[in-house]
Amino acid sequence: MLKQTVITLLVLTMMAVMVVGCATTGGNKDQKSVEKTLADWKAAVEKQDIDGMLAAYSEAFKSDQGGGKAELKGFLTNVKEQGYLEGAKADLAKAQTKIEKDTATVGPIALSSNAGALTLQLTLKKDPDKVWRIVATEQSS
Repeated sequence: MLKQTVITLLVLTMMAVMVVGCATTGGNKDQKSVEKTLADWKAAVEKQDIDGMLAAYSEAFKSDQGGGKAELKGFLTNVKEQGYLEGAKADLAKAQTKIEKDTATVGPIALSSNAGALTLQLTLKKDPDKVWRIVATEQSS
């Protein structure tokens, strides 16, 4: 009887470890995917690469102004043409990432250029191709 109880406990423990391991691995994979999207976006911002920036945004992106990805492209192109992206930097040092189910929030992100500075929070979701992309931005104070 004791031997059967010990074997049952060992099996249950092994199953619990496997479940926790799988959950941790998935979360770690999502974390790394979010970090890659952010790193690519940051590099594009600092290179003033509009297409590179847009690659980090989902087709489902909606701005707080109501516009989508096409409007964002027009806005970024205009901002670049006016020189507002000169000296652009995206500082992720203080940003914290929180992933809950299919949504990640990242912030605060300090954006600056020769024209000024602002702080953002980004919301990302996993697109059908399993890549995490930005679906919303929110300016914070």
